[in-house]
Amino acid sequence: MVNDREQVDLSVVLPCYNEIDYLQKAVDNTENLLKRTNYTYEIIIAEDASTDGTDELAEKLSKERDHIVWMHRNKRTGRGSAVADAFRKARGRIVGFLDIDLEAPAHYIVPMVLAINQGADIAVGVRKIKISTLGFVFQLHKIITHNGYKWLARKLLKVNLQDIGVGFKFFKKAHILPILDEVKDQHWFWDTEIVVRALLKGLTVSELPIAYTPIPDRESKVNYVQDSFIHFKKLLALRKELKL
Repeated sequence: MVNDREQVDLSVVLPCYNEIDYLQKAVDNTENLLKRTNYTYEIIIAEDASTDGTDELAEKLSKERDHIVWMHRNKRTGRGSAVADAFRKARGRIVGFLDIDLEAPAHYIVPMVLAINQGADIAVGVRKIKISTLGFVFQLHKIITHNGYKWLARKLLKVNLQDIGVGFKFFKKAHILPILDEVKDQHWFWDTEIVVRALLKGLTVSELPIAYTPIPDRESKVNYVQDSFIHFKKLLALRKELKL
C-alpha cells in the first residue's frame, strides 16, 4: 500500500455521473492494466453527485482496494470541474483521465505515459473509429458531430491537433497545475479549453492513435443538436478571449 502522502508515478482519473453500469468494469480494467506495469499508481473515481448508486459503488471500491480513491460531490458541478479537482488532489507525477465507458480502451494509458516520460507535456488520443456497416448507419449522427467538431476546433482555435476534444488525455502534473485555474468551462468543453491554454503557454503535445468503438446501446448524456450549438458558441467565445 502506498502512503497517503507519498507521490506516485501515475494518477488515473475516472470521471463519472450516474455510471452504475460502467464503473466496475472501468475500475477493473484500469487496475488490471496498471498492476502489470512497474508504475506506482492510484485510480481516482471523480464522482459528480450521482443519483443511481454510482456513489455507493465507488465508496465500496475505495474501501476494498488500496489504490482506489473516491472523490464525491454532493452537488453536480460538471465533468471538467470534477477532473480538475481530482488533478489538484492527485499524488501522481503524471495525471490523466479517460471516459468511463471505455469506448477507448484503458490499455492506451501505457503509450501515453511513455510519451510523457519521453518529453511531452501532454499526451492526447486521436480517435480512430471502429464500427460495423450497420453500426455506422445507427451512429452516423455521432460520427458527423465528432468530425465536424474536430474540424471547427482546428479552424477556429488555430491548433494543429487532430482530435482536441477527445476524452483521453494525460499530463505532466507540475506543468498543467498552473493552468487549471485559468480554464473557465466546467463541463465537456473543458477538454478542449485545457489543451488550447496549455499550447499557448508553450507546453508540448504528443498525439497517439486510439481505437474508438462506440457502444451501440449506450444512452448518451449528450444532446447532439443542442450541445453542438453550445460548443460552437464556446469555440467562438474562447477564440475571441484569446484573440486567436
